Amino acid sequence: MKIAFSCGGTGGHIYPALAIAEKFSDCFFIGGNRLEKTLIPQAGHPFFEIAVSRQKPLSFWRGLWQSLVILHRQSPDVVIATGGYVTAPVILAAKILGKQVYLQEQNILPGRVNRYLSRLSAKVFIAFAGAAKHFPRNKSVLTGNPVRKDILNAIFSPNNTKILAFGGSLSSSSINSAVNALKVRKEFLNTFLHIDGNTYCHDMASLYSNAKLCVCRAGATTLSELAAIGLPSILIPYPHAADNHQEFNARYFAEHGAAILLLDKDLTADS
Repeated sequence: MKIAFSCGGTGGHIYPALAIAEKFSDCFFIGGNRLEKTLIPQAGHPFFEIAVSRQKPLSFWRGLWQSLVILHRQSPDVVIATGGYVTAPVILAAKILGKQVYLQEQNILPGRVNRYLSRLSAKVFIAFAGAAKHFPRNKSVLTGNPVRKDILNAIFSPNNTKILAFGGSLSSSSINSAVNALKVRKEFLNTFLHIDGNTYCHDMASLYSNAKLCVCRAGATTLSELAAIGLPSILIPYPHAADNHQEFNARYFAEHGAAILLLDKDLTADS
């Protein structure tokens, strides 16, 4: 079976697709010119770029045409989309060509593309039961979020001494500021594993394995990785995420005793 994946924008959309792709030998990816353009070829998968941008609505039609050409030439049996604006023309092109489409939704509050285009899909694989109400009846299948093999192999030890801090694939100035203020204090010297966004980390598994606590945003993919490892966390939802979906994710984890929730507006070195 040949699988076409579409994803884009952030690691939260890209890594679930890569995790699923680990189970298939014949697959390729369609995306835009953002992070996926780097991460997917590095993972060893064929990547086809389409020119589509949320800031340029008319580019959707160019992206649709490009998607039609790619899907026609590559002839996949199934298309799996894991979120991001770039997936919209791919999903529509797949339906025009009579391909079966499956969506994978990471968040409790689903992304807009998945919500709007779920009617075109055969099924929507959801990570949280609460997401089902946002999709057509009988479309949702509760599966949890797929996690990459290297993350699943990471081993958390309660004897770890480091605090891992990062802001997700797009970084975070507020988390960086708070951590930088803490790092100079005597009691926190040499305590932090800090990913400040100046360089991209391609080996999160080793960082997770050396941490006793994680301070991070509340993207659903990150939360699934933390849950898979059993790593305690302080979650600081990105306040400008679409529909504030990160706060919904963080509150779910906090209410179930899996994390501490700290809003970005309350974030300081002392908090």
